[in-house]
Amino acid sequence: MNRRLVCYALMTLVAAVCADPTRADVSGDTVVVKVGQQLFLSFTPDGDNLLSPKTVPDGNGPDPVVTIQVTQSGPTRTLLVTNGYARALGYRAKARKRGSRKETELPVSSVRSGMQSVITLGEPFDELVFFEFHLQG
Repeated sequence: MNRRLVCYALMTLVAAVCADPTRADVSGDTVVVKVGQQLFLSFTPDGDNLLSPKTVPDGNGPDPVVTIQVTQSGPTRTLLVTNGYARALGYRAKARKRGSRKETELPVSSVRSGMQSVITLGEPFDELVFFEFHLQG
């Protein structure tokens, strides 16, 4: 009986680690931003798609830069995305909480050229996963 219980527990643990259906639609070109972080990102353009995100030290380079910042004030978290491209920037994002397998997808967002978008989020999370960056219009 004890051996069966250990075997069952091991199979359950392996299944929980291997199966992650909520992450299946997140591509390889992802950016993870934790609460309190600010990232400056440079991309390799491929048509309208922005691929291979790389962090840069600041936004003062020759290439266009996207700035992503997540701040917290009490229970409220604020997402600021600044678009340094000459066209509108689109992206998808999911919120993740540490210790939880649940992810909440944010509404698809667009930031106009040279502008900043501000989104206030009341749901608690520890990090945001950004993916599918692309230019619009």
